[in-house]
Amino acid sequence: MPISFPPLSRRQWLKGSLAAALTPGVVSAAAEHNPELWVLFSDPHIDADLKLEARGAVMAENLTRCVNQVLKVGQKPFGVLVNGDCAYLDGKQTDYDAFVKLIEPLRDSAIQVHCTLGNHDDRKNFIGAMTSPQDPRPVEGKHVEVLSSATMNWVLLDSLQEVNKTPGELGELQLGWLDRTLAACPNKPTVVMSHHNPQGPLAEGKKPTGCVDSDAMFAILAKHKKVKAFVYGHTHTWEHKKHEATGIQLINLPPVAYVFSQERPNGWVTARATPEKLVLELRALNPAHSQHGEKVEILWNA
Repeated sequence: MPISFPPLSRRQWLKGSLAAALTPGVVSAAAEHNPELWVLFSDPHIDADLKLEARGAVMAENLTRCVNQVLKVGQKPFGVLVNGDCAYLDGKQTDYDAFVKLIEPLRDSAIQVHCTLGNHDDRKNFIGAMTSPQDPRPVEGKHVEVLSSATMNWVLLDSLQEVNKTPGELGELQLGWLDRTLAACPNKPTVVMSHHNPQGPLAEGKKPTGCVDSDAMFAILAKHKKVKAFVYGHTHTWEHKKHEATGIQLINLPPVAYVFSQERPNGWVTARATPEKLVLELRALNPAHSQHGEKVEILWNA
């Protein structure tokens, strides 16, 4: 089940589950607001040194700003989904300690937080810091999760292949689990999330930078009509397009941390789900950015 954080001491919390458990979870259908609100973060890149700056951004300050903005949105989210690269470079234990501390205000407001793993995370340190030893692991060596609400499903995947190496991989075990899970989960619109971007064709001599088995993943997603979108991070770019072969909507999340090109926005995204559609809205950290407030609509029946 997803974890909604009761009042705990910091020691108790670290021993329990910060990210939700690794088995399918159900979010209560009783919501104070309609539509359902979900919050999407990606690439916070938190270091133990909270003053560390990279590419003109102080990562801890950016995450703090995003957390504070979520708390002021006026509606309690069903969950905050953090799509990988929680840690700065190589997933040190102290990086995760810092990350946990920075998102503690969400816990204090009983908001569930669910995390995926990116290429700058370390699975062992991540699981040690943010899950409980008794949590089931449905895919050996991977951190996966399913969330189901009254309106939709989220399936969170683990594309970490090697710490601090750019490409990602899901692997045969996880792909098999994905296929079975999509077949078994409630018959509702479903969004799949993973850190790495789909890997496109490679020019001669070029190395992969995305998910090397994304073609196999999309072959599975296409089998299940309930799958409406794939959400990813990694490229530090806010973008919306369609997967050419399947027509599945592709949402590339902006980074909480730094951008690779100064014209791009950083920040976070709201995702509001109704029985008819999912509306995603960019909340840029620079409210004067031309894309701040930009919306993407995914129609469930399109």
